[in-house]
Amino acid sequence: MKFRLIYFAAVFLICIATAFTAEAQRGSSSPKFRGAFKRKFKPSWSVIASPGIVVMNSENEGDPDNIDKVGILKNNGMGPTLNVGALYQFSHSFGVEGRVGYLNFNGKEDARDRENININDVTFKTNAVEASTSLVYNLTNTFVGPRYRNSRNLRLIVPYVKAGIGILAYQSSSEIKRDGTKFEDAKDYPSLTLVAPVGGGLKFQYSKQLTIAPELNVYFTTSDYLDNVSYGYVSPLTGSNDAYLSATVKVMYNITHHRRSPFRIRRR
Repeated sequence: MKFRLIYFAAVFLICIATAFTAEAQRGSSSPKFRGAFKRKFKPSWSVIASPGIVVMNSENEGDPDNIDKVGILKNNGMGPTLNVGALYQFSHSFGVEGRVGYLNFNGKEDARDRENININDVTFKTNAVEASTSLVYNLTNTFVGPRYRNSRNLRLIVPYVKAGIGILAYQSSSEIKRDGTKFEDAKDYPSLTLVAPVGGGLKFQYSKQLTIAPELNVYFTTSDYLDNVSYGYVSPLTGSNDAYLSATVKVMYNITHHRRSPFRIRRR
């Protein structure tokens, strides 16, 4: 009896496997290895637009007893940013991103007239243009399933990290409004500085061509004059040079028209 059960179970499984094989081969006379070859990864290009905000670690230290008087973000300097660029995805895991962005920082002084605290706080305005290139690494597979290299089913969320290098051209002005002091230009503007962006984000693959990716980056620079002043303030994280943080939302649109594009979703 036990042998019969095993025998019928084996026959049943063989029948199911045969049915699936026949279904997979139906409608195509091509060899199986050719079908798998057609589904292999192909490089793709995507255009990018990413609006967001930036915050600097300026020389302004704020009022330690009344930090909310101005606000720590406004005191350090914050403003809008807009980036455009392109991503070349040359493998399942790796891509190269290039972009150009505009940044605006506005910092407000937090010192008070009658008290000798934070006397060095200034009001400043900085406009900058940044160009950089970064290596992007996907932390998970772009596709769902163990055989993702031949899969056509996109994963909904793909976390990634990135690191790169670039250049920043900026122009800054600063003053102390409480006593009317206006500072001369600390550099011959527009001035240039190297930047090194490091960060990451989450890709939400909305459709076969559209991806939305909230992203957070820290930009390390080689300048201490993004706020047009230098009082020798040393940050425990970035040292004496200025740095800034960007929080953006990338909109990525795939423009590569492959028949089996890695960003296309199979319709059933």
